[in-house]
Amino acid sequence: MHKNQGKVPSYINKYNKQREDAVKQKVLDEENEKLPPGTRLMQEDERRATLEDLISAKKITNDQIERLPITNKSLKMISHRRELEEKMSRLEKAIDTFSKPKVYVQI
Repeated sequence: MHKNQGKVPSYINKYNKQREDAVKQKVLDEENEKLPPGTRLMQEDERRATLEDLISAKKITNDQIERLPITNKSLKMISHRRELEEKMSRLEKAIDTFSKPKVYVQI
């Protein structure tokens, strides 16, 4: 009986390792090509935390809008209401964006 009988030769193991590494690198390259330039895919936990923060900010802004008087006679009150409404629309757009399963953020 030969002492190396049943063992895989080292050059075959080396070849298989190189092939696996090439496949992994190809998958990574394909994922990076799909990304828009200058962006990265946001992690799921980071996306959820941001979404929760946006939802709470929307609730706070909505409460502020509801506390404003119905009739706005001063320019300051009119501009304040307008600012809050613009902030609310920005928050709604951001919530729509972060509600998607994949979010790409700028690097």
